[in-house]
Amino acid sequence: MNPPCELTVKELLPILRTLVAKELAENHGYTQTKIAKKLGVTQAAVSGYLTQQLTDASIEPFSLKELREIAKGLASEITMKRFSNADMINNICEICLNLRRGGSICHAHKLRIQELEDEKCSICMQLHMSLTDLSDMRRATLSDLTVAVSMIENTPEFVELEPQVLSNMVMALKNAKGVADVAGIPGRLVKIRGKVMSLMDPEFGVSSHLAKLLLRIMSVNPEVRSVMNTAYNEDVAEAINKMGFNCAVFDRTPMQKGEEELFEFAEGAFKENRGWVDVIVDTGGVGIEPNAYFFEKNALRLADRIVRVARLVAARKAHK
Repeated sequence: MNPPCELTVKELLPILRTLVAKELAENHGYTQTKIAKKLGVTQAAVSGYLTQQLTDASIEPFSLKELREIAKGLASEITMKRFSNADMINNICEICLNLRRGGSICHAHKLRIQELEDEKCSICMQLHMSLTDLSDMRRATLSDLTVAVSMIENTPEFVELEPQVLSNMVMALKNAKGVADVAGIPGRLVKIRGKVMSLMDPEFGVSSHLAKLLLRIMSVNPEVRSVMNTAYNEDVAEAINKMGFNCAVFDRTPMQKGEEELFEFAEGAFKENRGWVDVIVDTGGVGIEPNAYFFEKNALRLADRIVRVARLVAARKAHK
């Protein structure tokens, strides 16, 4: 087990720290104490960096010229007042990734482990491409969810559907494996001055209940990637019926049932209905508010469905 990360930690980082320390001291006037604070090391370590002499031969197979240019860039950014520790880590990781994709880390790794050269290793390149694809999917999912939530926020009638436990909408990545692959609204949607609003942008891994429910459904039908909970009452039931939705009812009475029983029921309902149910209704119980769970293939289609239900409910209430 000799991953390229070992090269980065044991060889590349010490060289970069030395070069950055020299750059900060010689060209930016930093004291050893200040350099130590910026690099997260001791003052004694900085003293050692500043007296160390580096040559191409001493850092082989890395290039001193290449690493000096990288160190100059890092030093310049460190001197920026708003450059945080998180920014530093982000930059170091980006440098590492770039040097692993056919760069000096890749070259050094293959020199140390000859079998990798013989096997024409391209692990880091493949990982980078897969991570890029995953990042694009995450951005697309968050974008769709943001627009969907905006549709709900701009529908004043939705206030009639907001339950006491509050609503949330989640959307999963394709092939989602866990809660971390499901995006939702932190803190759920809240009522403010007669409107329902989200106080934060969508994030992954913030809605455990809905995410777990959705993942169970995706195990039956992977195309179902979004779910939203709303209040459930006679008006909502009438709207569901009027729109012709396929509905399955989870009745908690006469005995109390928990979250896992709801998940099992929903999963079974999808299996019994050839992989599709529009709404799972939880009739509630002791200390548990009735809720309706609406499902769709994505957040935008789900939001459109919820908006239509909200308007039907509002219209029905207005005519009572």
